Amino acid sequence: MDDVIRDRCQRYVVAKTLAAHDAQSCLDQVRPYFGSSAGCVSGCLAMIAKASLKLLLFPIRKVVRVLTSVRGVPLEITRMVLLGRTLDRKLQSGEVPTTAEAERMRVAFEAAFARMDFRAVKAVVNDSLNQVGGWKDAAIAVARDVLDTTADPDKRDLAADPIENAPQVEEGAKRVDEAMHDPAMLQLFADFDQRFDSEYANTSLRRSERESPKG
Repeated sequence: MDDVIRDRCQRYVVAKTLAAHDAQSCLDQVRPYFGSSAGCVSGCLAMIAKASLKLLLFPIRKVVRVLTSVRGVPLEITRMVLLGRTLDRKLQSGEVPTTAEAERMRVAFEAAFARMDFRAVKAVVNDSLNQVGGWKDAAIAVARDVLDTTADPDKRDLAADPIENAPQVEEGAKRVDEAMHDPAMLQLFADFDQRFDSEYANTSLRRSERESPKG
């Protein structure tokens, strides 16, 4: 469920960002930025191939999830915020990234994200969420609803529809949003912007060198 929810959240963030720029019809065009480029059939086959290993590791994986959930939740929240923020910056130029540009954006994003020190963000998000009782159980319930909707092809796409949250989740989101506007957090996001821009430029340069004729 964790992987499915993460993928749906990424799709939701990207779709909402595109909609804010009146470019909601370009979701497939920028898909390499937030999702796998593999088709449905190959993606399903890959999931089946991994199923036995995931089942084998299930007890260990769940123990690790529980023990690291305090650390993992803030990091995933930060990833979603930066995913939307980075696309928003690109869209402000007035043009939607091409599929090739979206691929380079994904490579640059992952490289920049891996180089950042998010300990300050984790502490701030943890402090915000710890002030809300019962948010984790409520969030799990919402996640299960999202998973059920994802599995039902007759239900509407969550990328276009709002997610109905429990009061505890809404309160937690409100506190996290307030924390994200702290000057220290904004500076960290600005540092990420610089790292992404540098990685994107390097990625584009390497691509240009590969495509340029030799001799």
